[in-house]
Amino acid sequence: MSEKTKGASAAPQTQKLNYKRTFLIGLGFMACMLLWSIYNSYVPVILKAKFTELFAAEGGIDAFHQRVPALAWLSVPLIVNAIMTIDNIFGVIFQPFFGKKSDGTKSKFGKRMPYIIIGLPICAVFFCFIPVVAFSVKAIALSIALMMAVVICFNFVMSIWRSPVVSLMPDFTPSNLQSDANAVINIMGGIGQVLGFVIGTLVSTLAGLFGLNGMAEMLKAKTNTLGQILATNPDGSVIVDAVDKLGNVTGLYECPADLADKFKVFFEGKHDSFVVDGVTLAQKRVLTVDGVVQYVNYTPIFVVAAIIAVLSLIALVAFYKKNKQYDLSAAVELETADGEKPKKIKIRDLPISKEERKSLLLMLAALFFICNATEAIIPNFTNFAEETLAVKPIYSTLMMAVFAVSLAAFGIPAGTLGRKIGRKKTIIIGLIGCIVFFGLYLAVSQIFGNQSTVTWISFWIALVVGGACVGMININTLPLVLAIGGREFVGTFTGYYYTATFSAAVSGPILCGLLIGLFDNDYNFMFLFCALAFIIGLLIITRVKHGEVSKDEDTSWLDEAVQNADD
Repeated sequence: MSEKTKGASAAPQTQKLNYKRTFLIGLGFMACMLLWSIYNSYVPVILKAKFTELFAAEGGIDAFHQRVPALAWLSVPLIVNAIMTIDNIFGVIFQPFFGKKSDGTKSKFGKRMPYIIIGLPICAVFFCFIPVVAFSVKAIALSIALMMAVVICFNFVMSIWRSPVVSLMPDFTPSNLQSDANAVINIMGGIGQVLGFVIGTLVSTLAGLFGLNGMAEMLKAKTNTLGQILATNPDGSVIVDAVDKLGNVTGLYECPADLADKFKVFFEGKHDSFVVDGVTLAQKRVLTVDGVVQYVNYTPIFVVAAIIAVLSLIALVAFYKKNKQYDLSAAVELETADGEKPKKIKIRDLPISKEERKSLLLMLAALFFICNATEAIIPNFTNFAEETLAVKPIYSTLMMAVFAVSLAAFGIPAGTLGRKIGRKKTIIIGLIGCIVFFGLYLAVSQIFGNQSTVTWISFWIALVVGGACVGMININTLPLVLAIGGREFVGTFTGYYYTATFSAAVSGPILCGLLIGLFDNDYNFMFLFCALAFIIGLLIITRVKHGEVSKDEDTSWLDEAVQNADD
């Protein structure tokens, strides 16, 4: 591959990274991760509430299964998780297209900025309308249809500018400084992600400070399995009505001492009725206004996130106007030696040994199962926390922030460990850690119950240690795959890597949703799915024999290849 350079004087090859400039470049990526973290946290909760109500109007999911036996495997978690794979499907189809399209774009705002300037605001508008159509349209079928239309539009527009926004850093950074720059970009992405996880709590708190008590209480409201707001006492506890044998409400329920333990499980759990020996003694009250069921409306959270994203864009545009002379992509044109595009190489045609080819296939298979586990957590976590831990989404996202911080904090140690003891061993340690602690939490929750102190302790251990273990896996898988192919096949092997991971991002949530449905919609079994997928990945990766490099081997090409692949 050869390079033709124009106007090189306008793009000085500095040997020291401009951190201020790089942080400003990262504003676009921060906005992207902010929107995604909100989307992945709250959209599954909204979808679960809407589809549960849809089936409830028809007599419940069991009645639906009786009418349509062929769909007895269908469940609300499966439907929700299938919808949550749309972004990954669009990522496979559209992101490479628009990324390549931006390579050939010419404008006064450079190659990438036109896609970001147009795409981000449109994306923000669709983003805000997701909760609006979900909660303002009372006809449930129409509400779901409109919400799906908005979700599809949001994901499509996001695919237009997501690839260009991550390409800004390489455009502004010489190749020898891109590893340092990528650390900065990852920090900005992490800030956006953590901000998305905590923004629900921030909005609720600020609403209270500014006297918007209705909004503050609405965002913190407790809900039943249909996602309906339950009336609460001044202390925030759920109001429970006493029910006679005919199902009539007779007043507030006072629990006998001998039923206290069972009542606590009901009160803090997902069930709407307190049933003892087949008799309904009490039920949680549903809050209605003029006979219309009220939902937890997350619109303020989406709007605040969209405003922050647009403000980030404004700052990014101002930055580009002042710094477009440092856009290196405007000065470089790349072409192959014969002027043609490089052809894709099939695995069987690679000039590598039979054993190396076997290691590659095994590693890609292991990667597929590993990513099935990690991708299954994202769309299920908020529903898991609400159903099993009785933690509202605005607070459960704080838990995800802890997981994200643990993963990010262990990034550098995981890379160091991979160099010292080997990538494969580091990945195996991470997998064993995930299997042990995820499996331990599931076992403890089934033995002691969801609300016991022991369960909570095991959960937090699984969350923190799991984040570190996933970091050990994620940091070392791509370098291992690329090292099998060597310097000559970086692009080809990067393509193999993302084929495996994106495929898992589509199948993981769907398979996990199917398993949760088989276990009576018990979201605890998300951890069973993850543990099983990790075990399969572990068994496969133990047979991988290549992908390490010797201590005295020059790995600078590999570091740069990993950096470019991440971008």
